[in-house]
Amino acid sequence: MNLLSIDTSIVPSVRLIGHIDYIKPWKHFNRTINEYILYIVKSGELYIKEGTIEYHLTKGDILLLEPNIEHYGYKEAPCFYYYIHFKHPKIKCLNNNSYEEISKKLIDKRKASLHSEYLSEVSDTGPEFYLPKQYHYRDENELMSLLVSADSDYYHKYEGYKRMASLKLLEMFIKISRDYISANIENSQPQFSKAFVKCRNIQHYLNSNYQNKITSADIEQNFESNYDYLNRVFQQMTGYTILNYLNTIRINRAKDLLDATPLKISEVGYLVGIDDPYYFSKLFKKITGLTPSNYIRLKDESKI
Repeated sequence: MNLLSIDTSIVPSVRLIGHIDYIKPWKHFNRTINEYILYIVKSGELYIKEGTIEYHLTKGDILLLEPNIEHYGYKEAPCFYYYIHFKHPKIKCLNNNSYEEISKKLIDKRKASLHSEYLSEVSDTGPEFYLPKQYHYRDENELMSLLVSADSDYYHKYEGYKRMASLKLLEMFIKISRDYISANIENSQPQFSKAFVKCRNIQHYLNSNYQNKITSADIEQNFESNYDYLNRVFQQMTGYTILNYLNTIRINRAKDLLDATPLKISEVGYLVGIDDPYYFSKLFKKITGLTPSNYIRLKDESKI
């Protein structure tokens, strides 16, 4: 499968969004254009040729046409599809990269997302994402919902409508890339996929319940596996043990509360799931290098 990479730190510049619903059989006209075009088929079939390559698209299929390459329909068919015309300075083909090399990059990116700290100011992963040139998106309803929203907003022409369309297109690209990575890993390395899903679910559980007491027995009961096994897999995937990850969440949340509220240190500890003020202070210093009182003092001094 041909892949392209896109630098998502740059928002694509959308010029045009629309949809076409041909009830009668229709064949795409001949055209060469100096911008990218994303086609997404809602129903029917679209037969389109770009350069020397023929593409047959059906419901839920996506095709990204590249600038300055002739494209035209090569067969008639009824079709309902959306189109988005846009420009972006940093999209490139990866045709020369081997499948193994690309797969490793995809897996490394997914691992990096697990390693990232959701409260950190640092970006979760690098800006490079991978887009299949032709792809079937697995959750058609999700994609169509985004398209209908972008299409409607574009033609209402409220202030910033092109910017909004560009941001929604960027969201689509990230979702398409995520979906492709998931499918690629699940098909090529099922063991990695199972471990990733398990670790992601544990992260979600910890992020949602950090303010409560969480024991190894709770983890075992919720994830129906031995705690030592889960802890080992979690550390391999994220770089944290389960307890270290939980404590990092709690202390980062505590910093937010100390920054934004007049709450006492003991109250902050209680709110992030640590009842013992002494243990809270000890853990806070271990993770941040400062006691909570020193953290508050330095924060107050910086305001002077």
